[in-house]
Amino acid sequence: MNRAGIRGLVGHPGSNHLAYQLVAALQAAGYDASFETGLFWTGRGLLPGLTGLLPPAIRARVERELKRRSHPGVDPARVSFQPVPELMYVASTRLKLSAERQLAAIAWRNDVFDAQFAQRVLAERPRFTVGHDSSALLAQRAARSYGGLAILNQVIGHIRSGLDLFAEEARRAPEFAETLPLPPQRVIAQCATEAHEADRVIVPSDYVRDTMVANGVDPARVFVLPYGVDTDRFRPPERPRDPDGKFRVLFVGALTQRKGIKYLLEAAKRADIPGLELVCVGKLAGDPAAFAPYADVFRHVPHVPFHEVHRLFQTADVFAYPSLHEGSAFASYEALASGLPVVCTPNTGSVVRDGKEGFLVPVRDTDALVERLRLLARDPDLRARMAVAARARAEEFTWSHYGERLAIWIDAQLS
Repeated sequence: MNRAGIRGLVGHPGSNHLAYQLVAALQAAGYDASFETGLFWTGRGLLPGLTGLLPPAIRARVERELKRRSHPGVDPARVSFQPVPELMYVASTRLKLSAERQLAAIAWRNDVFDAQFAQRVLAERPRFTVGHDSSALLAQRAARSYGGLAILNQVIGHIRSGLDLFAEEARRAPEFAETLPLPPQRVIAQCATEAHEADRVIVPSDYVRDTMVANGVDPARVFVLPYGVDTDRFRPPERPRDPDGKFRVLFVGALTQRKGIKYLLEAAKRADIPGLELVCVGKLAGDPAAFAPYADVFRHVPHVPFHEVHRLFQTADVFAYPSLHEGSAFASYEALASGLPVVCTPNTGSVVRDGKEGFLVPVRDTDALVERLRLLARDPDLRARMAVAARARAEEFTWSHYGERLAIWIDAQLS
C-alpha cells in the first residue's frame, strides 16, 4: 500500500500529547496526514512574533507553556490552527470559574472546533479522519457523507459508564462529590452519538472497550491500542536510592474521586506500615476540608515541572493508582518504565498484569489496597522482581510500538 497517497486528517481542539503522538505516528508511517488543532508551537509564524512583544518575564512564562504544545515528530507545515476558541477557553480557566462553567467552556470550544474541522473535511475529502471524543461528531458525519472512514479516538471510558460511577460515588463519599462535576447534557448526548456513529473506534484499554460495548457499540468496530511511553526518559535510577527508612508510595494525577483518591488515602491511614510515606503529586480539587482527616497520612506536592517529572518516579518504591474511570493512565506507563511495581484497578486501563508487574485491585476496595501495599512493604525481594518485570513490560509499549500497531491497523481498515 502506498501510504504517501493516502490523505488523512486528525483533529483535536486543545493541548493533548496523545493527539500529537498519533499525528507523529501517522506521518512517520508515511501517510499524508495533517493536524487541525487550537494552538501548536512551531517556532515560526505569527505566534512567536506576538510573544516577542511581551515583557521578558511574561514572555518566558508564556513561551514555556506554549512550547509544551509541540512534538518534534509532527511536521509544522502540516499543522493548522483554530486559535480563537482555544485562547478563549484558556482565558476562562484563569478566571477561577466553577467546575460546571469550565466544562461548559470546554463544550463551547469543542463545538466551534468541530464545526470548522467538519468544513475542512468536506473541502479536502480525506480517506480517513481521526477525531477525539466530545469534539468529533460533525467531522465524522462530514467524512461519512462522501464515503471517508470516520475514526473516533476514544481516550476515556464511555461517558455513560462514567456518570453511573460518579453518581454512586457522590452518594458513597459526598465530601468528595465536588470533584466529580457533570458535563452539560448535550455533551453527554454528543459523546454517546459519536461512539455510535463512528465507523471505527480506537480505545487505549480493555476497560474502555468494555464500557463501549456495554453501551451498545459493536465490538467489531473497536480496536484496542495501548499508549506508549518514552523509555529513554522514564527509566529506573542508576543506583538504588539511599535507605531512609521510608516506604514511599507515589500517586501522580489530579486529586479527585475519579482517581479514587479517598480510597488511597483511607488505605494509607489504615495500613499501619512502618515508615509509610504517601506522596500525592497533582492539583488538589474540591473542598480542602475533605482532605483534612488525612493530613497526617500523605504529603501533597501541587506541581512538579515537566522536565523533573521523570526523577520523581525514581524516588518511590511503589506506584498506586486506584482510579474509578480512565482511558489508560499515562502515569502508570511512566511508573512501569521507571521500574516501579504498580497497584491499580482494572478501570485504570493499565497494561499491568496482576501478580507480575504489580497488582490489580477491585475499584473501591480499600481492604485490597491495604493488603497489597502491606505485602509490597514487607517483601523487598518481591518489589525487586516486580521492578524488573515492570521495566520489561514498559519496553513492550514504547511510542514506536504504538505507531507501528496504529499504521498496521489503519492499512487493514483501508484495504
